[in-house]
Amino acid sequence: MQKVPFLELSGIAESATDALFLIRDLKPDIVFLDIEMPEMTGFELLKLLPATRPAMIMITADPSYALEGYEHELTDYLLKPVSFERFLKAVNKVDGARFPKHSPGTSEPQDKMVSPTKESQEKVPDAEFSGARNDFLLLKENKKLIKVAPSEIHFIEGMRDYLKLYWSDRVAVIHMTMAKIEEALPSAQFLRVNRSYIVNKKVIREIEGNEITTNSGRKIPIGVTYRANVLAALQRNRI
Repeated sequence: MQKVPFLELSGIAESATDALFLIRDLKPDIVFLDIEMPEMTGFELLKLLPATRPAMIMITADPSYALEGYEHELTDYLLKPVSFERFLKAVNKVDGARFPKHSPGTSEPQDKMVSPTKESQEKVPDAEFSGARNDFLLLKENKKLIKVAPSEIHFIEGMRDYLKLYWSDRVAVIHMTMAKIEEALPSAQFLRVNRSYIVNKKVIREIEGNEITTNSGRKIPIGVTYRANVLAALQRNRI
Protein backbone atom coordinates (compact mmCIF):
# COMPACT_ATOMS: atom_id res chain seq x y z
CA MET A 1 0.00 0.00 0.00
CA GLN A 2 2.57 2.50 -1.22
CA LYS A 3 0.21 5.47 -1.37
CA VAL A 4 -0.95 4.96 2.23
CA PRO A 5 2.21 3.95 4.15
CA PHE A 6 0.52 4.81 7.45
CA LEU A 7 -1.87 1.87 6.89
CA GLU A 8 -0.97 -1.79 7.14
CA LEU A 9 -3.14 -4.45 5.51
CA SER A 10 -3.99 -6.94 8.27
CA GLY A 11 -6.11 -9.37 6.31
CA ILE A 12 -8.68 -10.01 3.60
CA ALA A 13 -11.80 -12.11 4.19
CA GLU A 14 -13.67 -14.03 1.51
CA SER A 15 -16.90 -14.36 3.52
CA ALA A 16 -18.69 -12.81 6.46
CA THR A 17 -17.70 -15.72 8.70
CA ASP A 18 -14.03 -15.33 7.79
CA ALA A 19 -14.31 -11.59 8.40
CA LEU A 20 -15.79 -12.17 11.87
CA PHE A 21 -12.90 -14.39 12.96
CA LEU A 22 -10.27 -12.15 11.37
CA ILE A 23 -11.61 -9.09 13.15
CA ARG A 24 -11.61 -10.89 16.50
CA ASP A 25 -8.12 -12.35 16.01
CA LEU A 26 -6.29 -9.44 14.38
CA LYS A 27 -8.11 -6.60 16.17
CA PRO A 28 -7.58 -4.05 13.36
CA ASP A 29 -8.09 -0.33 13.89
CA ILE A 30 -10.21 0.04 10.75
CA VAL A 31 -12.39 -2.41 8.84
CA PHE A 32 -13.60 -1.75 5.28
CA LEU A 33 -16.76 -3.80 5.07
CA ASP A 34 -18.96 -4.59 2.10
CA ILE A 35 -22.68 -4.87 2.77
CA GLU A 36 -23.51 -7.71 0.39
CA MET A 37 -21.60 -10.86 1.36
CA PRO A 38 -22.06 -14.62 1.40
CA GLU A 39 -23.68 -16.10 4.52
CA MET A 40 -24.81 -12.81 6.05
CA THR A 41 -24.96 -9.10 5.29
CA GLY A 42 -22.53 -6.54 6.61
CA PHE A 43 -25.19 -5.22 8.96
CA GLU A 44 -25.76 -8.70 10.38
CA LEU A 45 -22.02 -9.03 10.90
CA LEU A 46 -21.94 -5.74 12.81
CA LYS A 47 -24.44 -7.12 15.33
CA LEU A 48 -22.06 -9.98 16.15
CA LEU A 49 -19.11 -7.74 16.95
CA PRO A 50 -18.38 -6.60 20.51
CA ALA A 51 -19.15 -3.05 21.61
CA THR A 52 -15.45 -2.17 21.45
CA ARG A 53 -15.30 -2.94 17.74
CA PRO A 54 -12.90 -1.34 15.22
CA ALA A 55 -13.86 1.74 13.26
CA MET A 56 -16.21 0.48 10.54
CA ILE A 57 -16.27 1.98 7.04
CA MET A 58 -18.96 0.53 4.77
CA ILE A 59 -18.47 0.28 1.01
CA THR A 60 -21.37 -0.30 -1.39
CA ALA A 61 -22.73 0.67 -4.79
CA ASP A 62 -26.29 0.99 -3.43
CA PRO A 63 -27.18 4.33 -1.74
CA SER A 64 -30.35 2.83 -0.26
CA TYR A 65 -28.28 1.37 2.57
CA ALA A 66 -27.19 4.81 3.79
CA LEU A 67 -29.86 5.34 6.43
CA GLU A 68 -29.36 1.93 8.03
CA GLY A 69 -25.61 2.50 7.89
CA TYR A 70 -25.84 5.67 9.94
CA GLU A 71 -28.12 3.96 12.45
CA HIS A 72 -25.27 1.48 13.05
CA GLU A 73 -22.96 4.40 13.91
CA LEU A 74 -20.48 3.73 11.13
CA THR A 75 -17.43 5.94 10.85
CA ASP A 76 -18.16 6.56 7.18
CA TYR A 77 -20.13 5.25 4.23
CA LEU A 78 -18.47 5.05 0.81
CA LEU A 79 -20.37 4.76 -2.45
CA LYS A 80 -18.68 2.96 -5.34
CA PRO A 81 -16.72 3.89 -7.35
CA VAL A 82 -14.56 5.23 -4.50
CA SER A 83 -11.91 7.79 -5.39
CA PHE A 84 -8.59 7.77 -3.57
CA GLU A 85 -9.33 11.23 -2.16
CA ARG A 86 -12.64 10.04 -0.71
CA PHE A 87 -10.94 6.94 0.68
CA LEU A 88 -8.38 9.07 2.55
CA LYS A 89 -11.09 11.35 3.88
CA ALA A 90 -12.86 8.35 5.40
CA VAL A 91 -9.63 7.08 6.96
CA ASN A 92 -8.86 10.49 8.45
CA LYS A 93 -12.23 10.48 10.18
CA VAL A 94 -11.16 7.52 12.32
CA ASP A 95 -8.52 9.25 14.36
CA GLY A 96 -6.68 12.37 13.25
CA ALA A 97 -4.02 11.83 15.90
CA ARG A 98 -3.40 8.16 15.06
CA PHE A 99 -3.52 8.57 11.29
CA PRO A 100 -2.02 11.90 10.12
CA LYS A 101 -3.66 13.51 7.12
CA HIS A 102 -1.95 12.94 3.76
CA SER A 103 -2.42 14.63 0.44
CA PRO A 104 -4.65 12.63 -1.85
CA GLY A 105 -3.16 10.92 -4.87
CA THR A 106 -4.70 10.16 -8.23
CA SER A 107 -5.32 6.44 -8.16
CA GLU A 108 -7.83 4.35 -6.27
CA PRO A 109 -6.98 2.03 -3.36
CA GLN A 110 -6.40 -1.59 -4.33
CA ASP A 111 -6.39 -3.22 -0.90
CA LYS A 112 -8.83 -3.36 1.98
CA MET A 113 -8.21 -4.46 5.53
CA VAL A 114 -11.32 -6.60 5.25
CA SER A 115 -12.80 -6.95 1.78
CA PRO A 116 -15.41 -9.73 1.58
CA THR A 117 -16.68 -10.92 -1.78
CA LYS A 118 -20.20 -9.90 -2.75
CA GLU A 119 -23.36 -11.87 -3.22
CA SER A 120 -26.95 -10.65 -3.18
CA GLN A 121 -28.70 -10.58 0.18
CA GLU A 122 -31.78 -8.83 1.49
CA LYS A 123 -31.78 -5.09 0.88
CA VAL A 124 -33.30 -2.16 2.67
CA PRO A 125 -36.06 -0.85 0.37
CA ASP A 126 -34.55 1.93 -1.69
CA ALA A 127 -36.25 5.09 -2.84
CA GLU A 128 -35.49 7.24 -5.82
CA PHE A 129 -36.75 10.55 -7.08
CA SER A 130 -39.05 10.00 -10.03
CA GLY A 131 -40.18 13.53 -10.75
CA ALA A 132 -42.03 16.58 -9.52
CA ARG A 133 -45.50 17.90 -10.16
CA ASN A 134 -47.10 21.17 -9.18
CA ASP A 135 -48.39 19.88 -5.88
CA PHE A 136 -46.32 16.79 -5.05
CA LEU A 137 -43.07 14.91 -5.52
CA LEU A 138 -42.92 11.35 -6.76
CA LEU A 139 -40.68 8.84 -4.99
CA LYS A 140 -40.20 5.37 -6.37
CA GLU A 141 -39.82 2.71 -3.66
CA ASN A 142 -39.48 -0.86 -4.88
CA LYS A 143 -42.35 -1.14 -7.38
CA LYS A 144 -44.47 1.57 -5.80
CA LEU A 145 -44.79 5.25 -6.63
CA ILE A 146 -45.28 7.38 -3.54
CA LYS A 147 -46.74 10.88 -3.67
CA VAL A 148 -45.17 13.26 -1.17
CA ALA A 149 -46.69 16.70 -0.81
CA PRO A 150 -44.08 19.43 -0.11
CA SER A 151 -46.09 20.46 2.95
CA GLU A 152 -45.40 17.01 4.44
CA ILE A 153 -41.61 17.37 4.15
CA HIS A 154 -39.94 18.63 7.32
CA PHE A 155 -36.37 18.96 6.11
CA ILE A 156 -33.83 17.43 3.76
CA GLU A 157 -30.30 16.45 4.70
CA GLY A 158 -27.67 16.18 1.99
CA MET A 159 -24.83 13.64 2.14
CA ARG A 160 -22.66 13.76 -0.99
CA ASP A 161 -24.52 11.89 -3.76
CA TYR A 162 -27.67 11.09 -1.83
CA LEU A 163 -30.25 12.80 0.38
CA LYS A 164 -32.23 11.91 3.47
CA LEU A 165 -35.79 13.13 3.06
CA TYR A 166 -37.69 13.54 6.34
CA TRP A 167 -41.46 13.73 5.99
CA SER A 168 -44.32 12.95 8.37
CA ASP A 169 -43.06 9.95 10.36
CA ARG A 170 -40.82 8.55 7.62
CA VAL A 171 -37.31 8.94 6.29
CA ALA A 172 -36.29 8.05 2.73
CA VAL A 173 -32.82 7.94 1.22
CA ILE A 174 -32.77 9.05 -2.40
CA HIS A 175 -29.93 9.25 -4.90
CA MET A 176 -30.11 12.91 -5.84
CA THR A 177 -28.23 16.21 -5.42
CA MET A 178 -29.24 19.12 -3.20
CA ALA A 179 -29.39 21.42 -6.24
CA LYS A 180 -31.88 19.20 -8.03
CA ILE A 181 -34.22 18.72 -5.05
CA GLU A 182 -34.05 22.46 -4.34
CA GLU A 183 -35.30 23.15 -7.87
CA ALA A 184 -38.19 20.71 -7.36
CA LEU A 185 -39.39 22.30 -4.11
CA PRO A 186 -41.48 25.51 -3.91
CA SER A 187 -39.01 28.27 -2.97
CA ALA A 188 -41.66 30.19 -1.00
CA GLN A 189 -42.05 27.23 1.36
CA PHE A 190 -38.47 26.00 1.82
CA LEU A 191 -35.21 27.56 2.97
CA ARG A 192 -31.70 26.40 2.14
CA VAL A 193 -30.04 27.05 5.50
CA ASN A 194 -26.60 25.57 4.81
CA ARG A 195 -24.86 23.40 2.23
CA SER A 196 -26.37 20.23 3.70
CA TYR A 197 -29.89 21.21 4.80
CA ILE A 198 -33.11 22.50 3.27
CA VAL A 199 -35.84 23.21 5.82
CA ASN A 200 -39.60 23.65 5.52
CA LYS A 201 -40.38 27.06 7.04
CA LYS A 202 -43.44 25.73 8.86
CA VAL A 203 -41.38 23.36 11.02
CA ILE A 204 -39.02 26.08 12.29
CA ARG A 205 -39.83 26.64 15.95
CA GLU A 206 -37.10 29.14 16.77
CA ILE A 207 -33.80 30.60 15.62
CA GLU A 208 -31.11 31.31 18.17
CA GLY A 209 -27.75 32.57 17.02
CA ASN A 210 -26.70 30.44 14.07
CA GLU A 211 -28.98 27.52 14.89
CA ILE A 212 -32.51 26.53 13.94
CA THR A 213 -34.65 24.39 16.21
CA THR A 214 -37.47 22.50 14.50
CA ASN A 215 -40.82 21.58 16.06
CA SER A 216 -39.43 18.10 16.72
CA GLY A 217 -36.42 19.51 18.57
CA ARG A 218 -33.89 18.87 15.79
CA LYS A 219 -31.00 21.36 15.82
CA ILE A 220 -29.84 22.53 12.38
CA PRO A 221 -26.94 24.98 11.93
CA ILE A 222 -27.28 28.04 9.71
CA GLY A 223 -24.41 28.44 7.28
CA VAL A 224 -22.56 31.75 7.17
CA THR A 225 -23.39 32.38 3.51
CA TYR A 226 -27.07 31.50 4.07
CA ARG A 227 -27.65 33.48 7.26
CA ALA A 228 -28.71 36.75 5.58
CA ASN A 229 -31.35 34.98 3.48
CA VAL A 230 -32.72 33.07 6.49
CA LEU A 231 -32.98 36.24 8.60
CA ALA A 232 -34.56 38.16 5.73
CA ALA A 233 -37.23 35.49 5.43
CA LEU A 234 -37.84 35.76 9.18
CA GLN A 235 -38.15 39.54 9.04
CA ARG A 236 -40.68 39.24 6.22
CA ASN A 237 -42.79 37.08 8.56
CA ARG A 238 -42.46 34.13 6.24
CA ILE A 239 -41.35 31.69 8.94
